[in-house]
Amino acid sequence: MKNRMYLAALLCAATVISCSKDEGGNSGGYKENPDPTEFGNVWLVKSDIAVDPDGFNMFTDGGFERFAGDLDWKEKSLWYLPEYISEAETPYNGARTLYADCNSHDWRDVAIQSVCLKKNASYTLSVNFRGAWNGLNVYMGFRGAAVHDQNTNTPDEGTEWKEYSYTLANTDDVKVDAFLGGFCWDNLWIEADDFKVIPSGTNNDSFKPQNAAVIAAKITNASFNSVQSVGKTVAWVEPSGKIAAVLHDVVVGDKPCGNVFAASNGGLTAEGVKLVSVGDEDMLAESGVVPTAGITSGNTRYVRYYTYAGMSSPAEGEGEPDWTASASGLLSSSDGGRTWTKTAAAWNADGNFVKASLLAYGNYVYMFGSAAGDSAVTTYIARVAPAKIADAAAYEYWDGGEWVVGDETAAAPICYGPTDEMSVVYNASRYTFMMIYRSKTTGCLVYRDSGMPEGEWSGEKILMADPDESTALYAPHILSVDNNTISFLASRK
Repeated sequence: MKNRMYLAALLCAATVISCSKDEGGNSGGYKENPDPTEFGNVWLVKSDIAVDPDGFNMFTDGGFERFAGDLDWKEKSLWYLPEYISEAETPYNGARTLYADCNSHDWRDVAIQSVCLKKNASYTLSVNFRGAWNGLNVYMGFRGAAVHDQNTNTPDEGTEWKEYSYTLANTDDVKVDAFLGGFCWDNLWIEADDFKVIPSGTNNDSFKPQNAAVIAAKITNASFNSVQSVGKTVAWVEPSGKIAAVLHDVVVGDKPCGNVFAASNGGLTAEGVKLVSVGDEDMLAESGVVPTAGITSGNTRYVRYYTYAGMSSPAEGEGEPDWTASASGLLSSSDGGRTWTKTAAAWNADGNFVKASLLAYGNYVYMFGSAAGDSAVTTYIARVAPAKIADAAAYEYWDGGEWVVGDETAAAPICYGPTDEMSVVYNASRYTFMMIYRSKTTGCLVYRDSGMPEGEWSGEKILMADPDESTALYAPHILSVDNNTISFLASRK
């Protein structure tokens, strides 16, 4: 199984005094171990959040500031930057400015990045650049079903910096490639910086994480079931304020289990998260089941999962092998987490809702999804009324312009970039939806925000890098958010 490779040792009690079952979330049914043990492979992380002075930008790293001094910075970028692109000797702004060697007799792309759009909406692309203009024709715009661009050639400007912009009145495109490029000739060059795409006429607030750090508070097991090891933890806050969790690839006592349910007797405190009930039976007697998110609605708990099917065998020249799934569905429990069954709600194992997260907001439960594999580059969204969460036919899928009932294939991408399992929360203090996940491109935990669940979403902003080469943080689950901070659990590979 994908996550078995990352089985990590936990500190645990030497003696199991007795076993107790989850008593339906009633604190009176729990017996708490007076000597709780720490979960060593799960970190509780807290990050400050502040208004981003650069404002909202649908591009990721529009100023090319990431990984200053890193020779592999282009490989860690969501930009397509050809081999003839390098860093300018003197940055226009910040740490890095692009330099394009246009000494050729053909068209040359300078920079390209995909962005996800809404139908029948308008978007403005802006960029600062300069160049050796004599004989150079520079274009900027969007490539979708058709090319929408403008020639920005202004030979009278000489080599002075200037901001240029182009506005697209989009109709049906849901993902486009925003670009800058030019028809080149001998001894020509371009320098470019500070790319931005925003919904036209808007100036939305956007936020950025900073000072993310593992906090001294602990994640502890205070149940009488001794947890020897665990691959990852999926956690969520219930309406009662208590924390529920699924421990994946876990050994309880001396019994290996694919997944067990665990619960706290309270919420996140200054001391951290204390699990006082840990099951000792597998939630589902089936191998390969990987949980990705959970939610509690009424008296029922739900867990989204996929079934790992192995690695792909792509044809020669068609990319690297990646993991695949054979099923994607929803588990439910109405008896406090003691027994779990598969619901009728299921999604295509080759579709775009294999890795899924869940968010309760307003009158809906929103489901954010991406395809199987670590190389899936787009995220999608669906929604359903809480009472219909187990009814596959009741889900509505955002197609870029409206919600379409019952057709998973109608879903349009809402943001671009390779994602692992993600967590999304609504920050009522900031009136903003916030998303975090591990980015395969950067190898870091990253952050995005939006004013609506379906977008538009900002580009990625780095939240937290791996602490060292031996530890990789993934599968974050947000437990608390307020005006100035966000706190989440992250598992360690």
